[in-house]
Amino acid sequence: MSPVHDAGISDAGGGDLFAPLTLDVSVTGCPTFDVNQVVCRGSAPLTLSFAPVGSPALTTFLWTFGDGTPSSSERAPSHTYALPGNYDVGVTGQGDTVGSVSQIRHGLISVAALATGAACDVDSQCSDGLRCLCKSGSGCGPAFSRGICSTACATGFCGAGAVCATFALGGSTNGGDAGIMSDAGAASPTCLTNCSGGAACAPGFVCQQIPGGGSAWVHGCLPIGASSDFGDSCRNANGILDGSACTTGFCADVGALGLCSAVCDGTHPCPAGAACARLSPTTELCLPACSATTPCTNDPSLGCTLATEAGAGIDGGLVITAGDPGLTYCAPK
Repeated sequence: MSPVHDAGISDAGGGDLFAPLTLDVSVTGCPTFDVNQVVCRGSAPLTLSFAPVGSPALTTFLWTFGDGTPSSSERAPSHTYALPGNYDVGVTGQGDTVGSVSQIRHGLISVAALATGAACDVDSQCSDGLRCLCKSGSGCGPAFSRGICSTACATGFCGAGAVCATFALGGSTNGGDAGIMSDAGAASPTCLTNCSGGAACAPGFVCQQIPGGGSAWVHGCLPIGASSDFGDSCRNANGILDGSACTTGFCADVGALGLCSAVCDGTHPCPAGAACARLSPTTELCLPACSATTPCTNDPSLGCTLATEAGAGIDGGLVITAGDPGLTYCAPK
């Protein structure tokens, strides 16, 4: 970067001993840097470090960051841009005997709004049509140290790379309708980051199976520890079946520790790879298949049981109405 202004040194006799002063801005911490347009780009909140580059005779500095926050007199300050926007960065350097020189870089910082499912702190960090749901202290649980940029699917603002998930977030009852709770307390299908097909979630998030409304199941990113995935245990420390702990919104009375599951029938299928199993004459529930990732060893009352088709007349197997006969599923022993 080249300086925008030069100053000179004068001796005591009034003669000019011209020594050009140079000053420019160095910025580090940019997720991407456009060398052609000279723009540091990232998403809100964006924390960057600045340093002066120029004449050694400059010993004190005053920085402005273009976002209305107070200036800084640190030589190499760090600064967080909390909100989306384009920002100018300015610095004035001064020396004891050489005067001062200033530099301003217009539009040096470009902070983008957050997409669906990104961690947020305030609504204004999110893209148009999204809000920062489940902010800290909103009652969504301790896993939500920050919120999620999202909205109800009905608004139509989910955006690219998002899925519509019906998820019981902060609820307190077992079964019933699931959905992220709005500020008014209503439940509705909500937009989350799509992690199907092996797509990665952002740091601090994990990919989980969630009902998507109707007969669909989706893979969405949620904060680690926010909820138990399909097939996990869900009886709480008080021994109560806790449906609010499950991405499915339902904790089945299966095994000693309960099972995050869903009721299944001809119009409500189970997620891919799971089986719809008949556990009693009146109850059919989704059960996960046994695998390396689901070994079915956490609950002493559950084990990997061979599946048979309903009406096959084979004793000792797990009767399924949908699934793969011959595979084993995590079921009561």
